[in-house]
Amino acid sequence: MVSSITTQQIGRPTATEATISERSVAKALIAITLFLVSAHIAALILKYGLGREHAFGFVGTFHMDGEMNVPSFMSSLLLFSTAMMAFFTAAVTPGDRRSKLPWLTVGLVFVLLSFDENIRIHERITNSMRAILPEGFMPYTGFEIPYLIVMGIIGLFMIRWYLNLHRSSQLLFALSGFIFVCGAVGLEQVASVYYDANGLARAGEATLVGDVFVLIEETCEIAGVSLFLYAMVRRLGGIKLASADTI
Repeated sequence: MVSSITTQQIGRPTATEATISERSVAKALIAITLFLVSAHIAALILKYGLGREHAFGFVGTFHMDGEMNVPSFMSSLLLFSTAMMAFFTAAVTPGDRRSKLPWLTVGLVFVLLSFDENIRIHERITNSMRAILPEGFMPYTGFEIPYLIVMGIIGLFMIRWYLNLHRSSQLLFALSGFIFVCGAVGLEQVASVYYDANGLARAGEATLVGDVFVLIEETCEIAGVSLFLYAMVRRLGGIKLASADTI
């Protein structure tokens, strides 16, 4: 729920405060997730059930594994919004720069993930890793290795900050990270094994089973980021915005 309070005195600034409640944020995030999931399922029904490969562009527009389409844009926007919420949290956190640094780090990570969602940096890293690694060594792994190493290093530096958070925030952040990694790494590996076992190339040889893997994988990623964003909003008791205008 969005509420606003205005206080006014003649010749003095008018203060307006608007609060976006955590419940409103949760409802919006759930609605976005359900919309993207439903649209992807509809695209699969059109493609595999009715034999409509493109369906006047609907399949490409709402397929979760597509590029420069609605799910890609919404995922990038969600990641960027989470980054902005982390920066906002840093701004309202009392204390010196040291107390704000963890939130700034979180924000920077999500900014990079947002760019990655759009320009697919991880795919280029995967190609580079597979060219470097010996043939047959972890054949279904690519970007996951450097990404997990970097996240592990960041995690070591931020462990004290994490342990000082409220218990509920710790649980929500940990759960969101687990869900996200299950999708981005776990389901990615399962899908790669499936395509390899069936002698298929993931790009250009999609199957119904493969697209179901995409659905689960992308849903986990969206749900994980959404839960992280919700946890930050919940921790602050909602998003409070204030302005003052002299009348």
